[in-house]
Amino acid sequence: MRALVTDIERGATFDGPGIRTVVYFKGCPLRCLWCSNPETQKLENEFWDYDGSLYKGNKNPCSGCPAANSLKQVAKDMTLEEVFEIVMKDENFYRNSGGGVTLSGGEILVNSGFAIELFEKLKEEYVNTAIETTGYGNYKDLENLAKLTDTVLFDIKYLNSQKHKEYTSVSNEIILENLTKLSKWHKKIIMRFPFIKGINDDEKNIRQTAEFLKKLNLLEVNILPYHTMGLEKYRKLGREYPMKTLEKHTQAELDNAVGIMNSYGLKAKLYG
Repeated sequence: MRALVTDIERGATFDGPGIRTVVYFKGCPLRCLWCSNPETQKLENEFWDYDGSLYKGNKNPCSGCPAANSLKQVAKDMTLEEVFEIVMKDENFYRNSGGGVTLSGGEILVNSGFAIELFEKLKEEYVNTAIETTGYGNYKDLENLAKLTDTVLFDIKYLNSQKHKEYTSVSNEIILENLTKLSKWHKKIIMRFPFIKGINDDEKNIRQTAEFLKKLNLLEVNILPYHTMGLEKYRKLGREYPMKTLEKHTQAELDNAVGIMNSYGLKAKLYG
């Protein structure tokens, strides 16, 4: 069992409870305009272009050419045992902080087989588990993985399906259906709402989203303010940053969104 892993972040505190190790996998069916991890989108491996010499014309290098071989690959092809050995290095921190291991991406459902086997090994060691997911994938895969997952961090980006497709490249029927099914039995689902200026921040969408979420069994809702940490990654990948504006919300606008969500009986807060 192998997978392409772009990063293993130790000592993380924003991806589930306690101190955690986050494993980022390659592969995602979505293309969100504001994506901060573009290196996790494609299924195949890529190269970081630090000086701009490789991706002239935004063309990917041939895998065998000297320029490609001299540059650092985006992801590492890792075995299950290799990933398990690394994440278990911080076992004591997990025990003392209530933390554990979070699997992210990309979309973790793309690597559901690997994720399930890894979580099975972690559960044998009584390690707390979490996933970050868009919910876009086969429900059976999501269900099997969620059974081994203590906390599910589930994104909701736009309630209107047409708008969702416009800004992420996929419609949201599968996502909302999977979320509805999952919420009927999983007890620790945290909704994450990436809050993007001029895209999904209008009051109509906020209220429609809250109206939908209040019917589900959720632990809380986290509103995630927009940031530009993905900008440099796009440059190093030889890609154009798809967001046409870098404008962020004021604190008053963020607080207003939280207030609207809370007015529907949700436990909403700013996060990140």
